[in-house]
Amino acid sequence: MRGDPETDALDADRARLIGSIYEVVLRPEHYDSFMEDWSDFVDQAARRLGELHISDTSSTRQLEDPVIEAHFRRAFALFERMGRGETIMPNAGSADAPLVRIARDGSVLFASADARAIFGDPVTLAGIRDALEPDSTARLKIFLGAFARAPSSGRFAVLSLAEADNEVTTALPGGGLVSMTALRDPDGDGFVTELRTMNVGWTPALAAVLVESFRLTPREVELVHELTRGGDLPAVAQRTGKSLNTLRAQLKSVFSKTRTSGQPELMRLIGAVMLHGPEKEGQVDTSMSTGEERLVDVGDGRMMPVVILGPDDGLPVVFVHGMLEGLGCLRHVEPALHQAGIRLYAPMRPNFGNSYSDSRVRDAPDIFARDVAKMLQVLALPRVVVLGHMAGAIYAYAAAARLGSSVAGFVGVAACVPIVSIEQFATMTPRQRAVAYTARFAPALLPAVLRAGMAQIDSSSPERFMTPLYSRGSRDREVVESSRIGQSILEGYRYTVAQGQKAFQIDAWHVTRDWSALVVGSDCPVLLIHGVLDPVVSFDSVQLFAQRYGRMHLEEFDHEGQLLLYSQPERVMAQVAAFARSCLTGAG
Repeated sequence: MRGDPETDALDADRARLIGSIYEVVLRPEHYDSFMEDWSDFVDQAARRLGELHISDTSSTRQLEDPVIEAHFRRAFALFERMGRGETIMPNAGSADAPLVRIARDGSVLFASADARAIFGDPVTLAGIRDALEPDSTARLKIFLGAFARAPSSGRFAVLSLAEADNEVTTALPGGGLVSMTALRDPDGDGFVTELRTMNVGWTPALAAVLVESFRLTPREVELVHELTRGGDLPAVAQRTGKSLNTLRAQLKSVFSKTRTSGQPELMRLIGAVMLHGPEKEGQVDTSMSTGEERLVDVGDGRMMPVVILGPDDGLPVVFVHGMLEGLGCLRHVEPALHQAGIRLYAPMRPNFGNSYSDSRVRDAPDIFARDVAKMLQVLALPRVVVLGHMAGAIYAYAAAARLGSSVAGFVGVAACVPIVSIEQFATMTPRQRAVAYTARFAPALLPAVLRAGMAQIDSSSPERFMTPLYSRGSRDREVVESSRIGQSILEGYRYTVAQGQKAFQIDAWHVTRDWSALVVGSDCPVLLIHGVLDPVVSFDSVQLFAQRYGRMHLEEFDHEGQLLLYSQPERVMAQVAAFARSCLTGAG
């Protein structure tokens, strides 16, 4: 009986995707290929779901694939355990002996003592297969079959050891992952396949920063180092010979000094230190502007940073940043603020940059609106215009709804609109659409997808995350390839992920849904400034949105896309100033 061709294709895509997610855990430079695989898979799965022709978003149907979900959860856990800022690589090519070295015919040429303890003595292919998870056993078979037919250097895959109580397995770094690499035989002229455990890097500069910044003792620094290698306290106790009680006491002290509440949060902190620490040569200044920064107490011990820039007597405009580039545009637009006479107040939303963290998803817009109300009170701003940039429009509308007459007007620059039709996804670029589909139809998989993107942003080539968001030959691709603008956007990316993926995860949930209720909560005049060539929020969808509300005026920028604030800051701010002046003075 023949199988269903569409199902067979999906199964092949699933197998390839599983390999891709583990590869990107180890090598951030594989992010592009992972996203291509994920985009193909989620596009096909969404079509099978049958929701793409529905004219509303009321359905709660989601993509369900327990196999993929299990692997994505494991990949996300590995990302979290490894922390941030390191390059995670197998030990291929090092002088250390591998676990196992396999010849083209499948015979085992070498096996270490650890390999014999894990796979059995003597080590055989059958023993290796028995020690692996079922999907890894299949990958091993495919890998070695291709290697036998056409041996060559550079092929790479990841295998997962099955859960076991084996003391050696527990003590290995890498959380039970083993790399499989094809390379030239170091002892001969042919090619071999090597299996190796995986390690996490560590630098002396990082250790010095931990001592200087958090007053960690040498013993505590050593414990943090061990935790970055993977595993929990029992695993560290196995590796170091220290008592579990001693390690628990040390870890409690580390949590107290670093003000972290658990190992994942500690690893995120270590990742941020590694990303921004002094050991990074040629690192760009990640401050968002030359303006003033104020810390505003918004209640319950939550401190919200607010960047203030522009002339002291300028028109008061509250800038609500988007989810991708955060406040990355501020330094770029600052000269235009002085030219237009705008005093910009830019609060850092929760989970971004060095603002406070808050894991609540559905209530996020309303929480931010309350924060803005408190900010206006503290800064003595009785009446303002609110500007929402890109996805920040959702939160800006929420603020306008809550603040009532304190908001004289609303401006949306390249602003998103409520998703009232599934067809709105179809106009997005493939990379943007893949993330949007994930947020809307497969939210359980979103953390792993976002974490993979974070690894690319943290890497030495974050531009490889940025440029594929915009199609070749597009206006936005032209804009990001400008070194000055591209650098501002990359700074914004680092700002967005400084605390992890939570900010983007929350925003993605809201962006892919119908949030029209926030719009009708206020009655102030609205100015929408939008690029005709916007590849994410189509100009047609913005026109339809504006036509539903009599108080909205749409200004179109021909030959501009989503990044019009970067490409045309003087023109955008001139229009914002004219609108704000009219709203605040009652003229016109």
